[in-house]
Amino acid sequence: MPSSLKLRVDSLLSSTTPSTRALQGLTFVIAMWLLSRLVIIIAMQVIAPYYPATPAVHIPPGPLDFVPGFVPKPGWELFTHWDAAWFKSIATRGYEYAADGKMYNIAFFPVLPLAMRALMTLGIPVVLAGVLVNNLAFLGALILLYRWAEEHHGVGAARWATAVMAWCPFSLYGTVIYSEGLFLLLSAAALRSFEKGHYARAALWGALTTATRVTGAALVPAFLLVAWREKRPPIAYIVSLATGLGLLAFMVFCAIRFGDPIAFVHVQKAWGIQGGFNWAGWLELFKTIFTLHTSAIKELTKAVMLLGGGYLLWHFRNQLSRVAVIYGFCSIALILNSGAMWSINRYAYGIVPLSLALGLLLSRHRRWGYATMGLFGVLLIGFTIRYSWWRWIA
Repeated sequence: MPSSLKLRVDSLLSSTTPSTRALQGLTFVIAMWLLSRLVIIIAMQVIAPYYPATPAVHIPPGPLDFVPGFVPKPGWELFTHWDAAWFKSIATRGYEYAADGKMYNIAFFPVLPLAMRALMTLGIPVVLAGVLVNNLAFLGALILLYRWAEEHHGVGAARWATAVMAWCPFSLYGTVIYSEGLFLLLSAAALRSFEKGHYARAALWGALTTATRVTGAALVPAFLLVAWREKRPPIAYIVSLATGLGLLAFMVFCAIRFGDPIAFVHVQKAWGIQGGFNWAGWLELFKTIFTLHTSAIKELTKAVMLLGGGYLLWHFRNQLSRVAVIYGFCSIALILNSGAMWSINRYAYGIVPLSLALGLLLSRHRRWGYATMGLFGVLLIGFTIRYSWWRWIA
């Protein structure tokens, strides 16, 4: 954009009233959310059923509800593949677990199934309940991200950060029955509340975050480090620890129900996850990338999103808020130490500050930004089609 035109645009934006800017921002966010979700629905319900793919016969490690030779047909069933089937089972049957080395739904945290059950009490079918919860939560996450970015970096960066989160190919998981939408919303709310010193809200949103996904535990060390670095009052340290109450509550439930407070950790072995830094997995990942294997692109996204995201956090460490930077690095460290290689890229997408950092970068290099958004849109369609055909994405 020419400098003179950019100055006129910035002048126009600055001359509007706060209420007008807020309305413009909300309109932009809703547009990004609605357009990106429409692309997913069209790709899933219209394109995928006619896409010339070979039906899968066997998919290790045997996902729940998979039918060999499946061919997608328009309908709600397409929203329930892979982990979505586990969340559906929790919402309908409750938690199950036995220490026999098999897969059980105790691996998945309770906030999403509980929200689904709440809607089901109103007579809403389980699949529709899951879709509604995830999509509305994802919209809420986009609104919070926009406001957070606008407060620190202006309207331009806020729009790019919102576009990044909305159009990233892994935003597919903000529409199907996964916990991405809730996790992004709750973690963003916790981070923004703690940053502003709204400690009661930070404790509430933080506890809900750690009850949504185990990676939410990164909030605890992040808040402690920020409280220490910024010399905050004692209440900040108490709130930092209180964010772990969601995880603690789930552990108590597991202990009472199954006699194993970390059953959700032990069951991960059935998915081949042992915990600790997976040296062999990362070596294999880079080997696949450099040997240009057919799965090189998928492995490349893992390295780019996690390690590239870490670089962006470091690059913008003096411009992003301290809580965003520290939480980002704590989340990356937790993901690296989890030993889980299958979903690294999806977990990286769940780190709100990474969308913020990439949005800040693209706001300064708009030509690259438009190219990135175009690539994101193409990949989003491709990922949705593959998901509909029971192909693993992340």
